[in-house]
This record gives sequence, C-alpha cells and structure tokens, in this order.
Amino acid sequence: MSNLTERVITAVVGLPILFFIFYLGGIPFLVFTMVVIFAGQLELFKLLGIGESVKERVILSVLGSLTGLGAYFGFFYLGLLFTLSILAVLVMQVVRKNMLGALNTLSLVSFGFVYVGWLLSHAVLLRNLEYSCQSNNHLEEMHPLGDLGFTYVVFVVACVFVNDSVAYFVGRWKGRRKLVPRLSPGKTVEGTLGGFCASVVTGVVVDFLFGNPFGYLWASLMGFIVSVVALLGDLSESLIKRNVGVKDSGEVLPGHGGVLDRFDSLIFAFPVFYYLTFLINC
Repeated sequence: MSNLTERVITAVVGLPILFFIFYLGGIPFLVFTMVVIFAGQLELFKLLGIGESVKERVILSVLGSLTGLGAYFGFFYLGLLFTLSILAVLVMQVVRKNMLGALNTLSLVSFGFVYVGWLLSHAVLLRNLEYSCQSNNHLEEMHPLGDLGFTYVVFVVACVFVNDSVAYFVGRWKGRRKLVPRLSPGKTVEGTLGGFCASVVTGVVVDFLFGNPFGYLWASLMGFIVSVVALLGDLSESLIKRNVGVKDSGEVLPGHGGVLDRFDSLIFAFPVFYYLTFLINC
C-alpha cells in the first residue's frame, strides 16, 4: 500500500471521529487532548534520548500531560500544574544518585513540557473559551450551534489540515523551488503558497458554515495566520528530527508517521489562534 493511500485511509477514518470529539467538548475533548500530549511527549523524549527506561519516559509524559487537565479548569490552573510539573522534574533530578547529565535532562524535559504540553493545552482553553468571555454572549445568540468553542477548534483544524494537504499535492504537481531544503527537502515554495491560499478559503468557508462569527475579512486573515504558524510548527519539528537524525517521530498513524508528525502544525496554531481570538472577542 502506497504512502498516499495510507494517508487517505487514515484521514477518512480519523476525521469523522475527531469531528465528533470536537463537538462533544468537555471531558471527551480533554481526555483526547491529554492522550495526544502524552503520546507526543513520549515520542519526543524517546527522540531526545531522555530517561533511562520506558517507565521513566512514561512518568515524565504523564507529568507533562497534566497541563491539559489544568487548562480544563482555566488559565490559572494551567500555569499552576505546568509549574508543579517542572518542579517535580527538578526534584526527580535532585534525588537521583547519578548526577551525570542531570542539567541536560532537566533542560530537555522542560523543553518537552513547553513544546508539547504547554502549547497543545491551548486546544482545551480554546474549546472552552466562550465560557470565560462574557462579551461572547451576543455572539453565541447569533451562533446556530450555540457553541463557539467548537467553531474555533474546527476552524483551526480545518485550516491546518487543508493547508497541509493542498501544500503536499501542489508541491508534488507544480513544486520547483525548495522552501527550506536543509530542514524539509519535500517542501516547495509553490506548495506552500498553494497551502496558504487554501487555508484562507477554508477559513471563509468555515466562517460561513458556522454562522459568520468572525466576518469574512477576519476569517480570511485568521486563515492566513493559521497557515503561517502551522508551517512554522511543521518546520520546528523538522528541526528537531534533523538534529537527532530521524525521518518520522513514530509509526502510530499509517502514512503520517507519529503523533508529533501529525500534530506538529497544531502545536503552534492552537495557542496563536487562542490569543488572537481572546483579544478580539474578550
């Protein structure tokens, strides 16, 4: 089975499930996000050679995934559990008998907590955003589904996935000039521009389908911004993989590699979109 076929099958099976989880929100969305954070950190720690055993990497990944739980209760608790997780890792290094490499481990684990745990936890904040923004009440009255958080998450994911897919196909079809060959040899300027345009169109379409909560101008602008930060997220993960000499972060998703390979763009897109939307509507 070709890589492209595996990609299509994974998308056909996975997207309806994701859409349903996004729609449910609440605990199901929280559990999903925490599982993604846990799996992503487990992959990252394995790539970086963190932990003397699988058990230690699992413990560290559980600690990092607690940021998602904190985000469910609000930004204060996100910061609280993130801080406690960092302190817990510091204590783990202090009580270890072997001090060799302790500072390096602490630095890399803290980076993993920030890169995966902290940033992806903003998906939970975004899903629950309308509950903390009193000024959103008038928007919810106009909203056909009465759930702006659902719209926000769908907007980000749709723009990112369409951007990635169109960039991939346009790059294979018309790609001539390499974008950043030292990080991602397959990315082309033509494919990237095609993905940007597709993300803008997707933003406008999603805005229309969900009752025009942004307005077409803002929707197109946000679609463009999401596509840019998604690209930066993709290239950032490529930077990590190139430094450790691997092609994929894992083999969890057929045709897509690991969890980080599939969610790398969303790692940047969720927090950027969250803060932009918060500033606009709150």
